[in-house]
Amino acid sequence: MIGTAAFTVFALGLRHGADPDHLAAIDNVTRNAYVRSPRLSRFVGTFFAGGHSVMVLAISVLVGLLGARFSQHGALIETIGTWISIAVLLLVAVLNVHALRSGEVRPASYRSTFVPRAWRQSTNALLAIPIGLLFGFGFETSSQIAAYAVVFGADAGLWGALAVGGAFSAGMIATDTFDSLLVHRLVSYRGARLPSVMRMWIGSVTALAVLVAGYEGAQLCGWQPPFGDLAVSLILVGALLAVFALVLVRTRSHAAALEAVSVVPVTPS
Repeated sequence: MIGTAAFTVFALGLRHGADPDHLAAIDNVTRNAYVRSPRLSRFVGTFFAGGHSVMVLAISVLVGLLGARFSQHGALIETIGTWISIAVLLLVAVLNVHALRSGEVRPASYRSTFVPRAWRQSTNALLAIPIGLLFGFGFETSSQIAAYAVVFGADAGLWGALAVGGAFSAGMIATDTFDSLLVHRLVSYRGARLPSVMRMWIGSVTALAVLVAGYEGAQLCGWQPPFGDLAVSLILVGALLAVFALVLVRTRSHAAALEAVSVVPVTPS
């Protein structure tokens, strides 16, 4: 039972790491940091999720300390947080549709507008840590973590709630790290396919936002899906990983072709 709960929370963390606002923010910081420290920029997603995890664990501790008092209002908090999440996701989708039409080369983020401009434009990869922390102050994030801590760790007190927060953070760190590795690949790629690959990436982020918003909205309206949140999380993360793999294959195949053409055989004199 404990192992199943831990895996479920880990999968929910994977799904949270695939939040379109996370993807867009990590994309922006990775691109900026690549100019100053190309190698370190690979791990911008790890830094971002690490900062975000501080807030996740803080909320878990709060739930663990309040215990039953918090669980009395858990359902209401989760409902409010879900509506806010839907609104943010749809806004992100609209922003990304506009980005596609205007020829932008990076996904759009809603929460990034609340990040100080100096941070958004900085080339320091470590600034992803405080940016991730700021993202953790969103009510939808707080409500999700609180709900998971109540459902999976309420009976185990403080340590149970912390275990929930830790498993959730581990999943989020995994997804966000993959994201920065992908963006690093895109930034370092200079092939002719880059515009089409970027359109595919931004389009995938937009589709992800719309699908998650639609799923959450349908549930709030009374729809009972034939599958649980665990299955949805795994499907969404699997789709995102498929996009990652497709981007890597398309950029790698072209890079390999260029390398083969550039090799000039040396004939013995």
